[in-house]
Amino acid sequence: MYKLKKHPDTGKVHCISLVKDGINFLIPVNPTNTDYQQFVQDVAEQGMSIVEGPDVVEPSYAELRAQEYPSYADQFDKIYHEGVDAWKEEIQTIKDKHPKTITGGTTIGAVPNWVQEAADNWIFNKQLKE
Repeated sequence: MYKLKKHPDTGKVHCISLVKDGINFLIPVNPTNTDYQQFVQDVAEQGMSIVEGPDVVEPSYAELRAQEYPSYADQFDKIYHEGVDAWKEEIQTIKDKHPKTITGGTTIGAVPNWVQEAADNWIFNKQLKE
């Protein structure tokens, strides 16, 4: 079973994980790499069921709120200059935007089309050679 991995900065699939004999191998998405070529061949011969999409991480309400809350210094400044009610209103807007029902979690994303296209190309090239 192959597992697609996304790059944390770009969000694009940049490598493929394969666990073999208890060892995790990372295969770069690079058509000149022999392990990548084997991946494409395996998909072509065995089908898409051997490929699992990348993990999709959904943040929880707490993580989403934390990203939007102003710094403590800014919050204290708002309270001092505009009062507690203005501060409460600003914070409540953020809480309403990200309710506690957003629990977050990890799901499995779809396998990108390029995987099937690469397998189809492999089959086509094999047929040309024959």
